[in-house]
Amino acid sequence: MSVHNKPEWVFTGGRNMQLQRFYCRACSKSFQKDFIYKANLPGTHERIIEMAMNGSGVRDTGRVLGVSPTTVNQPLKKLSPKQVTDLPFENAKVQLLCQMDEQWSFVGSKKNQRWLFYAWEPRFKRVIAHAFGRRVASTLKKLLQLLKPYSFSYFCTDDWKPYKRYLPEGIHVASKRFTQGIERNNLTLRIRLKRLARRTICFSRSEELHDKVIGEFISRNYYQRI
Repeated sequence: MSVHNKPEWVFTGGRNMQLQRFYCRACSKSFQKDFIYKANLPGTHERIIEMAMNGSGVRDTGRVLGVSPTTVNQPLKKLSPKQVTDLPFENAKVQLLCQMDEQWSFVGSKKNQRWLFYAWEPRFKRVIAHAFGRRVASTLKKLLQLLKPYSFSYFCTDDWKPYKRYLPEGIHVASKRFTQGIERNNLTLRIRLKRLARRTICFSRSEELHDKVIGEFISRNYYQRI
């Protein structure tokens, strides 16, 4: 690629600063390698998402990358995580074991509780599907709707009453003795995601970001094909 090194004047930050721009004679596009604001550097948005997937809060990420919290939120808002696994359990004629649980968190204040409902397959150590909402039967129904394509031999839950109401009686076991796998995974989620930690001053202020960051983590770690 041949370049033309004639500098251009660009107006940034309320004053004139001379930045080197390069012109590609092959594609007739101009570009620059140096930026005044670090958010414009290549790969910054990808690093923001990776830090969110590894327990960094918005302000933590901003301090490390040298960008504003508003800039950190922009790529997170563009996430579109799936709510159900990519693994072909529905096509393999496999009778799945399903442990189900709900995990507490909040958005904005503890008065606005936001629960993560999800289904866990202990043999494959995979989340099958998840849903967000209040700890009410309607949120459980959303999760059960996502599980319809799959076939289950047993459902194992705690003794929360809506489970007994909406799960098939013959294959439902209500006992914490058989939910140890999903309870252990709850701990993993709380350690890996700061938004789910119980004792912290870092919490979500937007339900949209809360659901998307946690959903993206689940999608990347449990839903991808192997």
